[in-house]
Amino acid sequence: MRNVLIKLLFMALFCVSYNTKAGAFDNTLWLGNNKGASLGVLNVNRAGKILRTIRDTEATGIAIDTKKNLIFFGGDTGQITARDLNSPALPIRTINPPVVNGRDMAFDGSFLWRTDTGNRTVQKINPITGAVVFKFVPAFYVVGIAWDGQNLWLSEYNGWKGNERIAQFTPKGVPTGVSFRTHLIDPYYGGFDLVGGLAFDSTDNTLWLGSRYSRLIHYTTKGVLLGAVKVAGPATETARFIDGLEFQGVAACLKP
Repeated sequence: MRNVLIKLLFMALFCVSYNTKAGAFDNTLWLGNNKGASLGVLNVNRAGKILRTIRDTEATGIAIDTKKNLIFFGGDTGQITARDLNSPALPIRTINPPVVNGRDMAFDGSFLWRTDTGNRTVQKINPITGAVVFKFVPAFYVVGIAWDGQNLWLSEYNGWKGNERIAQFTPKGVPTGVSFRTHLIDPYYGGFDLVGGLAFDSTDNTLWLGSRYSRLIHYTTKGVLLGAVKVAGPATETARFIDGLEFQGVAACLKP
């Protein structure tokens, strides 16, 4: 008992885990559902194995604040709910930034970023008030967004024409000149697949891309394909469009 109390006191005072080993759900991916609330939100490992399911929840965009142990689910009509990352089924705060069609989200340590496919903009949002403090319009139809610690990554939708891109932008909305083609051909149904959400994997500085047909595609930031995983959702699910995608790193202060 004495050792347990010392452990809990250590964690409370220093906001760090007594054990440096990552938690059961750290370094995993969260998958949205393109307005398909009945499909739920999935938390999977890098191999696509389902670890957690948040049922009957819409998430066209997902973002995570590991320092505050929060996960944000965004909906098509604009509502964003903040939830405890350890118990994400119930919202604890709601904001309603103006949007036409809200899609993928990211968190830069202070602000939420969200793509709006209705007017093709990228928004920077105050996560407390919901105020849009900045926005910019990329030169292509953007769906996915990810934050790499310094810059944003955006994925391009071009209407089944193939060769969609992933491109890097500064937080001021300026292209850095770094981009690559996804070459996203669907091996299950034939023809092209479509790009969805983006997530930056902070463990190895790589990118994960969601697709129209339930796949997670893994790239280096130079565009080298590292692999692809088909995610098997509920038995009634045929194909999940992963338009909301986020990587869950290690929380700064894990709950005992």
